[in-house]
Amino acid sequence: MKNTLAFIAISAILLSGLVYLPGVNMSAYSQEEDEPEETTGSPVSVTYVAVEKNITLPDGSNVQALTWNGTIPGPTVRVTQGDNVTVTIQNPTNASLIHSLDSHASTISAIPAYGPINPGENKTWSFIATQPGVYKVHCEGNGVLTMDQHVFQGMVSAMIVDPANGYEGYSTISGINGTEIEVAPEAKEVQFQFSEYYLDENGAYNSKAMFEHNNTSAWINGKPFGYDPVITKTPNATTLNFKQGDHVRFFLLNHGDWPVNFHMVGESLDRIVDGSTVQGIGKQTYTIGGSNDAIVDIVFDLPGVYAFVNHDYAQLFKGQAGLVVVDPVDSNSTSGGLNITDTRNPSNAIPPQTGPNTIPVDTKPYELS
Repeated sequence: MKNTLAFIAISAILLSGLVYLPGVNMSAYSQEEDEPEETTGSPVSVTYVAVEKNITLPDGSNVQALTWNGTIPGPTVRVTQGDNVTVTIQNPTNASLIHSLDSHASTISAIPAYGPINPGENKTWSFIATQPGVYKVHCEGNGVLTMDQHVFQGMVSAMIVDPANGYEGYSTISGINGTEIEVAPEAKEVQFQFSEYYLDENGAYNSKAMFEHNNTSAWINGKPFGYDPVITKTPNATTLNFKQGDHVRFFLLNHGDWPVNFHMVGESLDRIVDGSTVQGIGKQTYTIGGSNDAIVDIVFDLPGVYAFVNHDYAQLFKGQAGLVVVDPVDSNSTSGGLNITDTRNPSNAIPPQTGPNTIPVDTKPYELS
């Protein structure tokens, strides 16, 4: 009995001590002292159009792609917690396949909302975005049948649901001198969507390869090595560019079957938000399972070149890796003439393209068209 009581007492002390550890922030979302008044969210309408097309990857290989609105991934929709979201799915008359749509951000009966949509048909349904996060949107094929083909040929996108009261700052440990620093909520924002291609020699879907977990390549935002113009010399690839001291918020979403072990070579992950779980002490790597998400905050303390990777070596060398260039805070450099500025940072978070906690997006260089 004494041993049990001692164990309980020690556990309570250890748990209570967590809130005093440097760098710990038990919440990533702004909390009102009083409960916020109940409000009606804004109406948001989004239309997904099924587009079947051929897409050429940077290495010259072909994808017989199934897309939302013509790109892999499809357009990202950004809403605020509490918004009333109306979704319309259009399957054009010239489509060859039956399509459907599943939004992981919604609480709604899957039947009939997610049911099949024949060529020439449309479907509309609504839901309230109740939970913050980065949610998968994908085709379910013909009543779940062929869902794997539609997902892995590109029919995926994301919905970012921002918390009603915005994001919160946090404390972390400086990588320069080890002191505790306070980080403001404002951040530059990047969205990374991860998945795999399972292709035959003609770019068609190879279901045998999928069932054997033998993907042809792995991608971030549609392209294998789309952010590495240096090491792999991928055509039309671009680095991400920041300034020393920038606070960057990464919205991460894994559409694939393989887990994503997200790691930033040369930096720690300062804060990780996974649902209601907040990891507030610097962490080296965070694993995001299939059809799951996380929000990661990083402050780039020093200028230099960093690499973001899936620290699964097979997937890293199949395409899930890229480069970040951090210029000195007083530099006007665009990193060796790459001509990439902060305003071209590819967040693809719409709407809005400008506003609190987000940066303008002039171009979306990773989108395949």
